[in-house]
Amino acid sequence: MIRLQKYFPLLLLVFLLSTPVVGQQNLFNIPSGDITPQNKIFYQHQFNLYEAKLESKGHFVYGLGSGWDAGINLVGKGVYFSPEWRTKYNSNPANGALYPILMATVQKQFSLSDRLKVNLGAQAGHNLSNRLENKELNYFTYGMGSYYWKGGKSRVVAGIYHANQMFVGDGNTVGIMLGYEINLSKRWYLMGDWLSGNNDSSVGVIGGMYNVSKRVQLCAGALIPNPDTPKPMGIVLEINILTWDAF
Repeated sequence: MIRLQKYFPLLLLVFLLSTPVVGQQNLFNIPSGDITPQNKIFYQHQFNLYEAKLESKGHFVYGLGSGWDAGINLVGKGVYFSPEWRTKYNSNPANGALYPILMATVQKQFSLSDRLKVNLGAQAGHNLSNRLENKELNYFTYGMGSYYWKGGKSRVVAGIYHANQMFVGDGNTVGIMLGYEINLSKRWYLMGDWLSGNNDSSVGVIGGMYNVSKRVQLCAGALIPNPDTPKPMGIVLEINILTWDAF
């Protein structure tokens, strides 16, 4: 019998790419539900700061139009502070989740109404190992719905995700994700998200966003791991750079 779970990420990616086209903007750790406007660029850089290490993630997204965007993510870079300074790196699948990872991303949005949108997306790529035998396919796929109010300035999002063990490490590979972005004023937003489970990505973040200008946003939050996950408590810092006016 064919194991559909094994081939689900490939089938989803084929479906996404088979439409006449086209990675995704994030809240903190989950997709925001936004689509980058056509021919515009969105860049997000995130730092996760813990007591003993610093993680770095970069997301580059290009808008293709008709509800599509695509891009490249580089995740899992970083350094350890303790017990000694060293680069955060794992290319051996026997040691758990691999990093850093270079991933291609694609996302499609379906507009059901002015307030309700549905997104399907996928990320897939290989860890940056100099040994071919240690390279593994990493993937993260999802489907999510977004409900907007206040003229599209506030939203709640909810969805499901499916990843492989190489990407999220030990623990669950299927789970749910929730998030929100609530507009307080022209420049200030409350923001947070959460991924269910007990894998390396299963955390919640509570924080906010400040529009420094029409094209630069700063975000910060407290990272709170789920019970039985390997993540410690931490702080998340982000900068978003847009090539269009946010307000």
